[in-house]
Amino acid sequence: MRRLRRAAGLSQEALAERMGVDRAYISWIETGRQNATLLSLWHASQALNVRPAALLDENQVPADDQK
Repeated sequence: MRRLRRAAGLSQEALAERMGVDRAYISWIETGRQNATLLSLWHASQALNVRPAALLDENQVPADDQK
C-alpha cells in the first residue's frame, strides 16, 4: 500500500481521510502490524484509483517466507 500511496502523492493522513480511517491504521497496515480487511482494501483501492488486486499483488508473500 505504501508504494501505491506514495505514487499517488498522498500522505498517510490524506489516504486515511479518503478511506474514513485513522492514520495509525494506515501505518499499521504498511508496517505489517495489522492486516487490512477486505473492506479496507476496497476503500484504499478507490482512494488510490487502482484495482483492488493491485493492493493484493503488492502484499503477496512468497510461500517460502510464510513459515
